[in-house]
Parts: sequence; C-alpha cells; structure tokens
Amino acid sequence: MNIDVEYLDSSGNMSTRSYHISRLALTKHLAIAGQGYSPKPEKFLRTIGMFLHYSHYLQKNALNNNRFSEPPISLSDPTEKSQFSNIAGKAIADFLSKRIDSSLFTVNYEAAMRIKGMPVRGFRPDLIAYSPQAMFAIEAKGFTNGHGNMHAHKNQSKTGGIPVNYTIASISYDLYNQIKCKYHDPYNEDVNYDNKTLQNLTKVYYSGLAEFLDNKYFEKKTTQINGEKFYEIELSLRNFNAINYDSAFNFFWLDDIFHFFRPRLILPQNIKELAQNGITNNTEPFIFNSDSNNIYIDNDRVGLNVRRW
Repeated sequence: MNIDVEYLDSSGNMSTRSYHISRLALTKHLAIAGQGYSPKPEKFLRTIGMFLHYSHYLQKNALNNNRFSEPPISLSDPTEKSQFSNIAGKAIADFLSKRIDSSLFTVNYEAAMRIKGMPVRGFRPDLIAYSPQAMFAIEAKGFTNGHGNMHAHKNQSKTGGIPVNYTIASISYDLYNQIKCKYHDPYNEDVNYDNKTLQNLTKVYYSGLAEFLDNKYFEKKTTQINGEKFYEIELSLRNFNAINYDSAFNFFWLDDIFHFFRPRLILPQNIKELAQNGITNNTEPFIFNSDSNNIYIDNDRVGLNVRRW
C-alpha cells in the first residue's frame, strides 16, 4: 500500500512524498501504535482478535489499491468504522515517524505521562516518539473523508505538558478511497533530551517482549539479518493454549490460520539487556532492507516473519 504524504517541515517548506507500507508492516504498526501496555504473551490474542474483528477493513485487494476496505452494507457500523479509522491513523503516524523522522521508539502519550508521575488529564496528543536527535509528540488522526482543521490538529499536538523538541500533526484521510496523509511539523524548541523517561518506557516495552523467550512453550531459533542477530519465535495456537488460555480460543479454523501463515515474532538477541537497561538516544535505529513481503523489522528491532502473505 502506498501513502501519499504532504510533508511540512519546521521551516515551512512543503513537499509531497510517497511511502510504501507492506501488509506485514501495517500489521506491526496497527498492533503496537498507541498501546499503553507492554506486549506480552498473555496479551497476544488481543492483537489477533483485533485483526479478526477488523478483517473487513484489511482486505488485500483494497490495500493493493492504496486504500482500506469497508464491510458489506449488512455489516456496516459507523461507530466501528470510526474506531478503525482512528487506529489506522495512529498506525500510519507511527510508521511515518520512523520513515520521516527516524524515530527509534514510539509509545502512547499517556504511558509517558504515567511513567513521569504526571496526572493524566486535560488535552494531550496521541503519541510521543524518540529519535537519536530529538523527542517529539504526535497528534494522530484518521478520517474517512477530509483532513479537518489542520490548525486545530497542530494546536492539539502542542498540548500535554511533556517537554519535547517539536511536535507533529499526522492526519490520514480519504482512507477508503485513496489514502493520503498530512504530516506537519508545527514548531521547534530547544529542550534537554529526556533519556531517563526513554529508558524507563523501553524497559517496560522490552521486558514484556522478553517474556516470549522465558516461556518454555515458545520455540525459538537465532538468525542474522542485515548484520545483526535476532531471535525468531514461533507463534502458534498450541503455544497460547499451553499458557492457560480459555479453551474458547481453540477453534480449528484459528489453528489453520496459524498453520497457514506460520507467524514468527522477531526480537533482538540482546533483548534481555534492553529489558534491564532500556535504550537511550545513543541507540541507532535498525534500518531494515528487504524486498520480501514476508518479513518486516521496525526501527525498534521488533518484527514479524510469515511463511506466506
């Protein structure tokens, strides 16, 4: 899927860009973007459930034509469509923050407020992102039709109270016809980089993912990708049933889905160190280079691999 992006930098220079996001990359960013919890084995079925629930919006033919699909009339629900549009807007903002601003890690803004001991109230943007050079907040939205009032979106990106170097309004729109995005950089400030908060947030993030290694039910192997070492962890329904999931999830068709795609979670081999110490702005983003649609690794070194897609 290609996304046409109108990029406005902090100097007021406007340019038009196009970014390709694969279905697997979209899967990763939809699952993670804006989540205020650490991914863990016990929560993985929540992600699967989300994709089953929103499957009508993620049909392959539509994505190949640079848009999201819509449910048939008989299943149409405006509230559900609005909810998916919101999730999609956050996922696209998360993805573009990695491609445009080289962010290494993004997280729900509320999670950053809580870890800093700030009261969660009032207006605030959706995401906070950390690149080696800067910290920035993102107001992320997804709309069926137009982009709305960009001035209001920019103002929303400046709220929240956490000092950042700059803020972004990332507004995705026309989602079900021809996806477009306005990615605007409203202002720039000189503030000290908050490595302490980045470390604390990423300790939680990588600690949750590291539980996949500690759990005896998940088979794993090591591999090398673009010069770095990773774990590949097999994800199957058998694994999740073994860690005491309710038997209601043990449907034969769900097992067939796992068997068909054979999804594997990709984690950095030093994830235990990352879970203990977190990362700082001295950590370089992982730049993934591959022509395959069957593997995707994000800047944070967390990815997915499937047998077919």
